[in-house]
Amino acid sequence: MGTKKYKSIFFLRVYKHDPFEKNAYRINKEDVVRNGCAEPGFKIYESENGIFPTLAEAEKKIKKLAKEKGNDIHSFLVEEKPLGVTFFTGDTLSKRRYLKDGSLWQKCEVSGIRYCDGKYCDLGDTGFYGRDLKTVPFKEGDIVEVASRDSVRLAIIWNLPASIERMKEIWARHRSVFGRKNRIHPDEADDAYTVVYYDVHKDGEIGYGHSHPAVVDVLPTSLPIPRKIAAELRRRLKMLQDECGQDTMELGMDLPF
Repeated sequence: MGTKKYKSIFFLRVYKHDPFEKNAYRINKEDVVRNGCAEPGFKIYESENGIFPTLAEAEKKIKKLAKEKGNDIHSFLVEEKPLGVTFFTGDTLSKRRYLKDGSLWQKCEVSGIRYCDGKYCDLGDTGFYGRDLKTVPFKEGDIVEVASRDSVRLAIIWNLPASIERMKEIWARHRSVFGRKNRIHPDEADDAYTVVYYDVHKDGEIGYGHSHPAVVDVLPTSLPIPRKIAAELRRRLKMLQDECGQDTMELGMDLPF
């Protein structure tokens, strides 16, 4: 797009605990029956939204809501979007996650908008260049919450996001293969942890695997963790490490090249 020709707005999503759910990490038996399996966690819901012309105004509202609504809140998400143009649903210029007390937890300022007004073009910097791992709050083996639009599930950290140094190597390799202008490159989807999860099935069997949730969606645990759940997560992490080996997961992400 060259020079910035758009204004940003800031879309606030307020997530609350489900008032009809037990506020605890558990395997929801109703979900096991309904969906065939369930992961340990709890339900949340998007209770209200707000649109603000500046980030400062969005953060002011977050502080107010955090003070007023207290323990009903799980977290807040602020998505920066361009005003006056069209883009794919769900794409953002930046994302910021705030804890229930209104404090900023993590942010991703890698633009995810690569299709604007019906044309393929990058709005902002769409490249992911790594995280300073000194600022990353988790380490391998930490049990964390992974937030989505309607639930929070427990998982355990397998790998951290790629460091700035590692991403320099990846970008160099990418450019040598694809050139500098190719649209396939590390983007906001690569700003992620690698986590291990498990789920319980109707027949009592336990399934497990790994996923790559965005850094802004991985939060500290907010409730006591049952020892049985913690032990199962650690067991599944060890099993995947033994099955795959650390070398195969060196990047901690699924890159397209």
